[in-house]
This record gives sequence, C-alpha cells and structure tokens, in this order.
Amino acid sequence: MLGRAFAVFLLSAALFAPAAFPQTAASASQPVAVSADLLRHPIREKVRRRLMKALKKMESGEHETAIEQLRETLAKYPDSAPYVDNLLGVEYVKTDRFQEAVTSFEQAVSWLPKDAMTHYNFGLALVCAGDYERAAHEVRRAVELDPGNPQMQARLNALLENQR
Repeated sequence: MLGRAFAVFLLSAALFAPAAFPQTAASASQPVAVSADLLRHPIREKVRRRLMKALKKMESGEHETAIEQLRETLAKYPDSAPYVDNLLGVEYVKTDRFQEAVTSFEQAVSWLPKDAMTHYNFGLALVCAGDYERAAHEVRRAVELDPGNPQMQARLNALLENQR
C-alpha cells in the first residue's frame, strides 16, 4: 500500500491547473495543439474572464476564494463544466478535499475523455484518495494520450513500481 509520503511525492509539482481552455488567437504567443474535446466545448469570453480571475486566485494561494468563484461560474454558466470541474479538482486536491477532487475530475473526464492532463490530474487525486489501482489506470491513460510527456511517464513508473 502506498503511503501519504508517496502521494505527496507524486503530487509535488505535478498537479497542473489545466491549460484546458483554449487561448484566443490574440493571447496565444505560439501555436498550441488543441484536442477535439476542447473544440467541442468552446468558451465564451465572459466565462474565459471568470476562469482567468479564478486562476489568479489559485496562483496566489487564495484557494477558498478560487473555489467559490469556480462554483459561481458553474452555477451561472453550466456549459463551463468541462473547465470548471477540472480547476475545482485541482483546488480540492490543494485543500486536501480528495473525495471532492475525485468527483470533480470524474466529471471533467466525462466531458474531456481525450485530454491527457485531465486524466493525469484525476490519477493524482485518486492517489491522494487511496485508490491506487484506479490511479494507475488514469495515469496510464494520460500517457497513452500524451506519450511524449516524460513527467507523466515518470509518475506512472513510480506508481506502478510502488504497487509491486
């Protein structure tokens, strides 16, 4: 069984606030590959502004404020769920609310089944919640979707090694 220390190792600098919402052409400095899942869920400018505001709170460590802003965004704009659920999952992990994180990432994965980062973060939340078998499955799926990502592969290797 993996301990809390191993979960912290996996999470250290590993959880990413997803770049899951596409940049506008004006804000992109370089070409960005966008999955078809993301294209199926376009973001209105009002929602993008709200998400950027929440991201600033996340980055400044104001996690409860970010969570509240994200919940308000979801209530006002239900079509923002693919992105809000992702960001809420990140915030729930950062505030040790692992079961809520798992629930949020389950929703996000249902919206964005081909987004590697969503599967990866879901796997890390599952590690924190103690569900190592499902965690390995989700991180493995992330690696399948983004095979060139060495960090995801390293985390998967560490997870599988510690399961043995």
